[in-house]
Amino acid sequence: MEKTVVSTESGQSHTTISAKTIQGIEMIEVTGPRYRARIALQGATLLDWWPRSVDGLEDESLVDGYRDLRELKSQNGVRNAILAPFTNRLTGGRFYFDGLVHELSPIAEGEDEVYHGFARVRLFALGQVDSYGDNLRIELIHETADVGATGYPYNLRISVVYMFAGHEVELQIATTNLGEQRAPYAAGWHPYFRLPGTTAIDDLILQVPSRSVVETIDLIPKVASNGELDLRDNDTFLRPTRIGDRVLDCCFTKLVVKDDGTSTTILGDPGSGAQLSVWQERGHMHVFTGDTLSRDRRGSIALEPVEDLTNAFNLPGRIDPLLLDPEKTRTFRCGFTYEEGERP
Repeated sequence: MEKTVVSTESGQSHTTISAKTIQGIEMIEVTGPRYRARIALQGATLLDWWPRSVDGLEDESLVDGYRDLRELKSQNGVRNAILAPFTNRLTGGRFYFDGLVHELSPIAEGEDEVYHGFARVRLFALGQVDSYGDNLRIELIHETADVGATGYPYNLRISVVYMFAGHEVELQIATTNLGEQRAPYAAGWHPYFRLPGTTAIDDLILQVPSRSVVETIDLIPKVASNGELDLRDNDTFLRPTRIGDRVLDCCFTKLVVKDDGTSTTILGDPGSGAQLSVWQERGHMHVFTGDTLSRDRRGSIALEPVEDLTNAFNLPGRIDPLLLDPEKTRTFRCGFTYEEGERP
């Protein structure tokens, strides 16, 4: 099935948005002079993103996503997922709020823990689509009341907007509380990136603009007796550093903010000079080197902008700032920019 949703031409420019089903996945494909990308309707999940050079040559996908419906349904590695209404794990699948214990079940088939929210397995509908010359804006929408989630009795409207412009992608996760009670809520993104011509991340350079790393036990943040997070200095990746054989599944916090209000994590290939800059407007950066993926272990790296920490709903003093009042909307913005390297 293929259906053209939008097609525009201006001089030498041609941009399109098409609805397709490929490898069993219902998706939207967006194409412009400098990019091509595909987004699955399940979870509003970015499947891939190919940069195009000025002479029209299409490079490898920098985004390492699900290849077929089996992978998408398995959710192994949570590739490129929209994380909502919570990020990373909830201890025991529980959180306590307004005097009640809320218990959630594992999200996807085969999972035995509750993590990364449930938006990633929900079907999103195509919303507003806009085209501005070579640039595209595409919105996908899901309302949690349409399906319901045991243990999370809140009605949210989750709007995921992808904005494509040249070699830049911006993601906006805007969530509105449609209910009558405050809702605990946090958002994030779980993209996996690689650089053209590389098959492993070991020789790539990583720089995370963070002063501290969160200490954990079984990936859950450690909290000191005074209620403060247990942190250690980011003494490795504050400067550009070769990843090597390091195994990372950790949260970098106290991000260094630039004058424009964003923090930028950089992945670079010293061989070609190619560079990917992942920016976010607040929150934390979780890094995972993909050592436990069922396919292509360490072939890509997850650089995850998140609004708050793992198990945030249960950490001392963290749930109140995350509450979303009735009729209110909160937006989390992040994205990436790609700079081409030298071609062989």
